[in-house]
Amino acid sequence: MTLSPLIPWQNWLYWSTPTPTKEFHISISEYKFTLPSDGITIKVGEPVKFVVTSSDVTYGFGVFYKSGRMLFQIQVLPGYSNEIIWIFDEAGTYTIRSTEYSGPEHPSMVLPDAIMVVP
Repeated sequence: MTLSPLIPWQNWLYWSTPTPTKEFHISISEYKFTLPSDGITIKVGEPVKFVVTSSDVTYGFGVFYKSGRMLFQIQVLPGYSNEIIWIFDEAGTYTIRSTEYSGPEHPSMVLPDAIMVVP
């Protein structure tokens, strides 16, 4: 566990666990992300949980700013519910990418503007 001054709420999160207001289930299989049918829209400051599963190989679930800088990532192991709770502190659209090399189709695992964060 690390604490970073770059993430303002991280010190608070270390001492308590926020209750997510939304939960998004994302599955990955055959080098494709499957997102919720109604998309992913989140309010700034709202704790949300991402539950990511794989049915075949190990992938990464990375969320990136428009600039290409990574916000966070988790490793997605097959057969497990891989979870993370996150609080977005900036409105905008975010890209999802696989951050774990999983085979020859790995470079195509990019979903631009997959997450919408609103004020």
